[in-house]
Amino acid sequence: MEKFELKFTKKHILLAVLLGISIVLGYLFLPYFHAKNIVVLGNSTIRAESLPLYTNVSLKKNVFLIDKKQIKQDFTDNPYIKSVELKAKFPWTLIINITERKAVATVKFAGGFIIIDDKGVVLETTQDINRIVRPTISGITPKDIVVGEVLGVESDNLALGIEIISNIKSAKLLQNISLIDISDLKNINLITPQGIHVLIGEGSDLNEKMLVLNKILINLFERNIQWGVVDMRYDADPVYRSKK
Repeated sequence: MEKFELKFTKKHILLAVLLGISIVLGYLFLPYFHAKNIVVLGNSTIRAESLPLYTNVSLKKNVFLIDKKQIKQDFTDNPYIKSVELKAKFPWTLIINITERKAVATVKFAGGFIIIDDKGVVLETTQDINRIVRPTISGITPKDIVVGEVLGVESDNLALGIEIISNIKSAKLLQNISLIDISDLKNINLITPQGIHVLIGEGSDLNEKMLVLNKILINLFERNIQWGVVDMRYDADPVYRSKK
């Protein structure tokens, strides 16, 4: 049987290399291979069609050539965006995983209002009362107000306010508390939108107290009671009394 030998000359090798380079360059630069599928993941309210509002980087490129570093910088310049991770997936999918900061409270100061997240990071300052996020924290004196950074205050009571918010959030009470008054750290006072005052003393056992408060407020609502005082300051069952 006659044997056939496949011989590669320098010309063949060169043609193969040029063909490979052409395929790679075609994939990287031809419009047909530009990013066609942009997927936004994470706890984000941002949609793919609104991405141009957050970055000036052109997304009409190959997913492996898009300037991902600049996109991250553009996004995180927005204080409401905590982090961004980008991943290119062959052949034309760009995956953007966005973690947002959520506004959970407002601190009043001389110039208006400071919107903060659950870590005390300043998301924005505003004079528009319609942008206030409940609850409002009173009893805090802001010192350093830098958007995108933790709010600086003259005392340590911001940490306590954040702790209270965290426990209120865990007990699913954020919509049921309009004011947290920590001006007197021994007599912390919460106020509901309906005007019920909740006395929690020095703020100890917050997790348990907020869970109990959730049940109390449901009970008061079912009884159509929208005013009064719930006293939770002592190591005993909470007491409700009509506000005089």
